[in-house]
Amino acid sequence: MPPAIHPVDLVQVLRHKQLTPAIVFLTSRRACDEAIEAFERRAPVIAPERTEAIRTFLADLSKQFPSIAQHPLLPTVQHFAVAAHHAGHLPSWKIAVEELMRKGYLDAVFATTTLAAGVDFPARTVVITQSSVRKTRDFTDLTIGEIQQLAGRGGRRGKDLVGFVVVTPSPYIDLDVIAKGLTGYPEPIDSQFVVSYPMVLNLLKAYPLDQIEGILAKSFAQFQLNQRAAVHQEHLDAIHVKLAAYGTRECADWITQWQLFDLAKKRTSQRRLPRQPDSPEVAARLPFLTPGRVVKTSKGRAIVLRHYASRGKRQPMVSLFLEKGAIIECPVSHVSQIYDKIVDIEPAPHFPWCTPHSFERLVEQWEHLTARLQTLPIVIDQEATEDQELVNTLAEDFPCPTCPSRQACRRDHPAALRLRQKAQQLTKTVQALKTGLWHRFQERADILHHLGYLTPTFQLTAEGEWARLIRIDHSLLISELIRMGAFDAIEPALLAAVLASIAHDDDRPGSYLRMSPGLATMMHRVRAVAESLEPYEEPPLLRSDVAALTERWVGMPELTWPQLIRMTAMAEGDVYRLLARTLEYLSQIHTLKATHPSLADTAKIAIATMQRDVLKELP
Repeated sequence: MPPAIHPVDLVQVLRHKQLTPAIVFLTSRRACDEAIEAFERRAPVIAPERTEAIRTFLADLSKQFPSIAQHPLLPTVQHFAVAAHHAGHLPSWKIAVEELMRKGYLDAVFATTTLAAGVDFPARTVVITQSSVRKTRDFTDLTIGEIQQLAGRGGRRGKDLVGFVVVTPSPYIDLDVIAKGLTGYPEPIDSQFVVSYPMVLNLLKAYPLDQIEGILAKSFAQFQLNQRAAVHQEHLDAIHVKLAAYGTRECADWITQWQLFDLAKKRTSQRRLPRQPDSPEVAARLPFLTPGRVVKTSKGRAIVLRHYASRGKRQPMVSLFLEKGAIIECPVSHVSQIYDKIVDIEPAPHFPWCTPHSFERLVEQWEHLTARLQTLPIVIDQEATEDQELVNTLAEDFPCPTCPSRQACRRDHPAALRLRQKAQQLTKTVQALKTGLWHRFQERADILHHLGYLTPTFQLTAEGEWARLIRIDHSLLISELIRMGAFDAIEPALLAAVLASIAHDDDRPGSYLRMSPGLATMMHRVRAVAESLEPYEEPPLLRSDVAALTERWVGMPELTWPQLIRMTAMAEGDVYRLLARTLEYLSQIHTLKATHPSLADTAKIAIATMQRDVLKELP
């Protein structure tokens, strides 16, 4: 792989070939900033007329957004006609860069891939230097849709007859991924519909329970689930045709009858500990954990190789194939999600639980698994029971030894049993997809009833009436904190700090400011409540550093924005988003004026104190 082209050389070539203005997509924020710094060391400056035009435009724009006038990249933009644009910058600066690009003042903008989606930001040329993007803590290949979003920025309507896409050599690029992205069909749109607790409360406030199932059935999310169910139903119908080919036997359910008879014959005198009945959650997952199923555990995504019962406690277990080729044993209860994806493997009775050829294929297939997989909504039947003594009870009552169909059953049973198991799995899958959304609504409603927000007849209680107004992430945690009085007589700075720790969902490292004693005590209490609600709602990060930073901003009104930024290693764009989301959470608390007037007034004071300096520039 040849080295990456130096950013100054790249822009000079683009200028020479008349391919400017251009958007150069890089792998990270740091790469964008380093590209801009490179111009300060060796790039020739632009003509004085262009410098003056850019300076005048930015001076006018800074009247609306004063923070632009103090931005450290201002001289670089004015002298070299290049800029950086990424999430680490303030919204006002990003607006300035976008306007400069639309006016034709810039030759190049170095940006991360987040620029490609949702922003009207055209250029004559798009330069792609990467085929992967950082998501959470790992890099994953760009999807076809993401690559086409990048390429779609090339060509300005009304200015260019054709747009250009330039792919440059880079250590971070795979040309196969880029070629597939530029020529393939984008991935289908997936519904992001989530049944949240406020949604349940507000639907029950507006509609009777018997009408809500029909409302959910009309959603785009259920439409997509029904489409997936139809595909599985076709496979199920094909299996039923194959099973019908075996004809009728003496027993109506000859497959189950022969299986029980065969198990009874193989019993030995060895005494084994009786197997405890599986929990409803585990019992609901077991039918789907067949070889090849893709699942999610605490160690990430994995592929099921087999499921079995442990020798000691007879606990349901699975053997899993992890991303880097490791094979682990894991209790079924640790499987958090089951995906609607099965890869082809040939099971084997010994380690690694699949044939060598299948094992090699697994390594190859893993690389082709898409970043986004559809999950299966698992329906938990609380009343389902399993008769563990069925074989013992019927051991002496089988007619199989004298049955005229005995030879045919012995011959056909292995293949028929595999078909039956596949049919049962597909039946459960179809049922789960068709009823998954409604079942999730019922689960949420049962939890709200258990916590006291709904009556046994699913009417809103007094607490449910005000809890439905909190329409934000982690609403259940915030409602419980309010209900137990954790925010009674709280100071505005402390309230904003706690809500900031709940709202912040970015795990980028930051500097840890010292918390005040009051904030430390409050954060300890919030973490305890979040842990108690973990079965019902995934807990937030609850980072102490962002809480302390927000406490300083609200508790010290004389603090300026530059002083605040110097207190943390977070980029100022990240700090802005943190405080903007905190304002959103505070506004939700402010809506509780009728039921919690004192808390609503505290939220109002915190909002007024926070909205200063940079936070006043945008609504």
